[in-house]
Amino acid sequence: HAPTLRVLSFSKGEAGALEVLLWVVIVYACTRHFAWLLFPHDSKLYTLSANNFGDLPLHINYIRSLAGGIHFPIPNPSFASEPLRYPFGPDLYNALWELLGIPLTTHLFVVGVFASVCSVMVLRWFGGWWAMGAFFLSGGLAGLARTKAGVDPQTIVEWKNMLLSVFITQRGILFALPAGILVIELWRRHVNGEAVLNRRTMLSLGLVWGLLPLFHAHAFIAVSIVMLGLSLIELERKGFTALFRSQAFAVAFLPALFFVWRTTDGFKRSSVSRLDPWWTSTFAEAPSFLWLNFGVWLFVPLAIFFAIRTLPNGRRKPALRLALAFGLFVLFYNWMLAPWAWDNIKLLLWPYLMIAQLANETIDRLLPRFTRYAVAAALFGSGFVAIATSLGPPHVRGLVIYQSRDLNQAEGALAAVTDKQSVFAAAPTHEHPLTYFGRLRVMGYEGHLWSHGIDSTRVREKLELVLRGDAAWLNSMREIGATYIYWGIAEKIKYGDGPRPWMTELENVSRVPEIAIYRLPPTGGNQK
Repeated sequence: HAPTLRVLSFSKGEAGALEVLLWVVIVYACTRHFAWLLFPHDSKLYTLSANNFGDLPLHINYIRSLAGGIHFPIPNPSFASEPLRYPFGPDLYNALWELLGIPLTTHLFVVGVFASVCSVMVLRWFGGWWAMGAFFLSGGLAGLARTKAGVDPQTIVEWKNMLLSVFITQRGILFALPAGILVIELWRRHVNGEAVLNRRTMLSLGLVWGLLPLFHAHAFIAVSIVMLGLSLIELERKGFTALFRSQAFAVAFLPALFFVWRTTDGFKRSSVSRLDPWWTSTFAEAPSFLWLNFGVWLFVPLAIFFAIRTLPNGRRKPALRLALAFGLFVLFYNWMLAPWAWDNIKLLLWPYLMIAQLANETIDRLLPRFTRYAVAAALFGSGFVAIATSLGPPHVRGLVIYQSRDLNQAEGALAAVTDKQSVFAAAPTHEHPLTYFGRLRVMGYEGHLWSHGIDSTRVREKLELVLRGDAAWLNSMREIGATYIYWGIAEKIKYGDGPRPWMTELENVSRVPEIAIYRLPPTGGNQK
């Protein structure tokens, strides 16, 4: 029951050639972006995509913290006073490569390209050229609506190109997209009788489903809802019990419950769930917002509806699947499951891909010869422009994440701190050198913490008291669990370069003149 991946073979008719054309474009774009995900140039480390500027250091921090041997329960490298609740499965996998001695830039590239090829193959199996283009060449009218030369089309829309805004940056989706599509489609074919899954396949499906929240929480929620909806469509009233009494559910239940419980802090962080109508727009902005963000795709559900009416038989279930996809899209367009409303794009993409699958099953058979190319150009032309724009010369378009000089100095200074459980009071910047070496910080970038549902207000206030040299710095340092103070360029810029009381009261263990690392002795010990 494995997908018909057809890596090299054409399918029948013109659609096969279009699929291969999309395959080449998508795999080339993915390879190019992952090749330049993190690269050295002119004594700096760059990334090609602006969307990676903030997120990549976070994942590097996670990868190298996990590879460094931090203790269980795993502390959050960006907020060491709490366990790591973020779905860290992808970073754990890359940490295994790190442990094998594979260079960071190499394993980021290899894993990214492998996930890209898997995703293209599974999408091709799931919904042909419609699904392939829907995900990798999305982007509304952004690419066609540029009014100024050099303007990045991604900056004027919220429904950004998913390759650039989700796939390259949100590392969990590298695994969750192919795995989630596989689970949905195998389950759909099982409940509609097209492919009755044997026991081994059902257990494997359940294992993948149950591990999804370790890799991507939003994907697990969406996939589970879609599976339930498909069960009810295909089996009607028996569908509810069919899902929950299946072997797949029996296997998935405990791991899914554990990882969801862990991610939500025992379901305490469900407060991020809220009603926020019209996603990132307002009611008054809705018409222009929808047209700019979705363009011709707005007409696809309507075209599917009319195409279903031309089916010679079996219209009811495709119509119900369209209603399910459209209903879920409307639901996730108004009900947010993350502090940052834009994050709901990771939920919206699932019903969106279901619509693409239905288009492949219904509209595609009505398209005359070669008309598919015109339809593909209308649907994916803007996304193609967005991707083409992103593939500029890396040394020109790339953004600096780390300065090699700063990393070399930080590595020398950190040589004296061998305990990987040490917690540093340092500036909460997203590209701090400590992230590159996988070290634990009292507090990392506040934007990341907020988007993960962490209230860092009290810790930030205490951290500032320490780094500004307040009279109560010692008590504040102990309260936030810091064992070292890192005093480098970022700290001097943010907090000033004046004297601090701990500079004379604590021992500086660094042997690098440009960076000082002050050690807090255990309670009751001599400070210096």
